[in-house]
Amino acid sequence: MRPLIDENNLSYSKEFLIYRTRGKILEKAIFVIGAFVGFIYFYMQNQLFIFFALFCFFIFQIPLLVKSIKRIDEIQFRINSKGIQYRDNLLVPWNNIENERAISEHNGYKNDTTDYFVYYIIDPGQIMKFNLNELSTDVCELDIVLNVHRNRFKRENSIT
Repeated sequence: MRPLIDENNLSYSKEFLIYRTRGKILEKAIFVIGAFVGFIYFYMQNQLFIFFALFCFFIFQIPLLVKSIKRIDEIQFRINSKGIQYRDNLLVPWNNIENERAISEHNGYKNDTTDYFVYYIIDPGQIMKFNLNELSTDVCELDIVLNVHRNRFKRENSIT
């Protein structure tokens, strides 16, 4: 498990990497195993329509699960004192980024919220918004990381 970045220690951790969460992959694997068990059960109960539906679900989910497992170590974000890089795209420097933050939005249900990583790229005028539930970080950790690396950028470039 990665250590949490201490916002008071700016010499710690030169770069922060964000990956896909392993929880979503585990969730997909459980659904595939459940479909497998279900289609065997309904085959033995001679309920062929439900068997066929679960069999199709199982067959179509296998390639998606394999693809997710292959991409488990693929870096989604690289955040450092130079800027933010999304996947294999070019690194966007901090002087071209503004209003970077992690936010929570209520979905209309009682306690249901979705967390997002949002930043604005100045030059093309593009708003980037990513669901944090699919990534290996949370709102608090990301806020600290963004603050630390933005301050490093300012300190390295003598910006006040």
